[in-house]
Formats: sequence, structure tokens, C-alpha cells
Amino acid sequence: MHFFGTGAIASFLLLATAAQAATVCTVKTSSKGDDAVSINAAFESCKNGGTVVFPAGATFNMKSVVSASGLKGVTVKFDSTVNLPAYNTAFAKEKAYFYLAGDKITFSGKGTFYGNGQGWYNAANKNAPVVFKPKASNSYFGGFTIKQAPRAHFSVNGCSNTIFENLTINTVSSNAKYPAKNTDAFDVSASSDITIRNSNIVNGDDCIAVNGGVNGLTVSGLTCTGSHGFSVGSLGKDGKTDVVSNLKFLNNKCIDCQNGVRIKTWPGGKGSVTGITFDNINLQNAENPILITTHYCDNQKSSSCTGNDATSLSISDVTINNVYGTVSSSKKKSILSIDCSTGTPCKNFNLSNIKITAASNTPKNVCKNLSGSSSISYCK
Repeated sequence: MHFFGTGAIASFLLLATAAQAATVCTVKTSSKGDDAVSINAAFESCKNGGTVVFPAGATFNMKSVVSASGLKGVTVKFDSTVNLPAYNTAFAKEKAYFYLAGDKITFSGKGTFYGNGQGWYNAANKNAPVVFKPKASNSYFGGFTIKQAPRAHFSVNGCSNTIFENLTINTVSSNAKYPAKNTDAFDVSASSDITIRNSNIVNGDDCIAVNGGVNGLTVSGLTCTGSHGFSVGSLGKDGKTDVVSNLKFLNNKCIDCQNGVRIKTWPGGKGSVTGITFDNINLQNAENPILITTHYCDNQKSSSCTGNDATSLSISDVTINNVYGTVSSSKKKSILSIDCSTGTPCKNFNLSNIKITAASNTPKNVCKNLSGSSSISYCK
């Protein structure tokens, strides 16, 4: 029988840890014709401190989904092209095409996810999974591209202290009769201390949509084209209680966007929206440059539009500063529209340096149930 001292045991454990950290898992084409199998295997083999490599110049074809959990200290070098599965309604039940969960994940490179979204657009089917869904803490995702997403690009849910940057999103239908709807760039929910920055986005829905349970989000340096803008909400659907706080949208640009900056809550909803800043936002040809409402209704979900319209989430401590550009003449919308509930009026709004050039048919600004609106120059 052999006995080992504590020093020997410590040395052994250190060597074991170092060996794991040195593990490199290079993704290879699967012999079974579904490269999701080999991608999943690579993450499983390197889930504790290893490095997963998607080689430059390689192409992988997924016929099923990637789902990797329990990742710890994993580095992903992503320089390949990954083709998502072709249109198949069987995927509607999946939470994501590419799901990663863990702590201290670093996922970067110049690779591309190609979403094969056209089949979903042509079928007018909005039930595809999100492309990329991390559930990560203390992590980083940057440098790569997503094209032709079937639906949303990123679902940031259950994340904390995580950065997304230098990303490229380009999702446009090749057939104008079947647009790429519901293709949000970023959906953020139930997360804290998130940074999204320095990225270029072309898509067919929100550039970013902030849903319930978000505290501490900074969005900066985004250029969005053809999107629905920078949106907080929708929140409080079907009487739900939602809370969001401490959101900053800084130094962003939206070109030919349906909405510029937006906060939207459903009638009858509960909870609060507080500590929201929109600063230095460039809006070019926006249909609704600044739109805040507690009366949101999606006509495709009309059964949820019947809540008590006199109350909704409270919206307070909102700063809108240095929002500039032009408003579209096509929809005859106000530059500023704030329409809150009688029972839960909006309050503590700070509006300054709003310099949106009006069109010849732009109606006057709207400020309904906004406390202190009589002393706000943009409401007069």
C-alpha cells in the first residue's frame, strides 16, 4: 500500500488541471453527415477549461441542434462557416439551434452562422428557434457573423456580466413578398450587467428588445438598418409583472427604422420600468423617432389587448438626450409620442437636445399622462 503526502497530492491535482486546460478539441466533419454531432462532442470533451477550435476555411452542416451545458473556462476559436438545418417545422420545439451554458466562456473569431432562413420566410412560419442562445456568466462573445436567421439571432437569457461585441448581423429576405419577420437581433431577458456594443445589424425586427428581469444593460456603438429600433418591451402582457432597470443606450444609430427609441407596455400589466437612458442616438428616416406607450397591442395577439387600459407598468426616471436626425414622411407620425395610463402616469422624464428634422406632414408631439409635461418644452 502506498501513501502520498499532501504536497504530492496537490502537485498531482495541479498537473491534472493543467492537462485539462491544455486540451484542444478541433471540430471535424461528422462521418454521419450531421456535423452537430461532432460539434457537441467537441464541447463535451473540452467543457472544463479546454479550447474548441472551428478551423478557418472549414464548413459544417448541422442537421440537428447544438446544446452544451456545464462549460467552465472554455475558449472557442470560431473561424468556420456553420450552416444551420434547412426549413423543417420539427425544429420549432427546440430552444435554440446553438445553445451554450456555463461560466467564463470566451467565444470569438471571424466565422459565420448561415441560418437558411429563406424557407421559414417563404412559409410565413415564425416558430423557428433562435440561432444563438447563451446562458452564461463572466463571458465574452465577439467578432463573428450571423446571416439569414430563421427568426431571432441572439437570446440573452439568464446571463450575467457578459459582453457581446463586434458582431455582424445581416438577415434580409431575397423575396419582398415574404419578408424576414420576427428576426430580432438581440432579445435580452432575466439578465444583469450585460454589454452589447460596436456591431452592425440589418434585420427585420427589433435591433434590440429588452424583456422582463433585466437590471444593468449598456448598448453602445450599434448601427442598425431597416429594423424596429431600440426597444424596451413589450412588458406586462396578460397582466404579468415585469421589472427592468438601469438600461443605457449610448451612441447608437438607426437608419430607415420603423421606430427609433421605444418603451412599450401592455395595458393592465404590472411592475416597473426605471432608470432608462437614451443618449446620443442618430435616427435617419425613422417612422416613430421617440415612442413610449403603456397601451401596446399586437394585433396578432388581440386576446392580450383587453387588459385594464387605465393602468400598466410604472415608467419613471427616463432620460432622453441628444436624439437627432430625420423623421419619415410616409407614416405621418409625431417626432415625440409619450402616451401613458391615467392610473399609472409616467414621471421623472428628462428630455433635452432633441433635434429631429420634421417632414412637411409631421404632426405635433404627444405627451399624455406624463407628470410635469407642462414644463417640458417638447410637450408644448
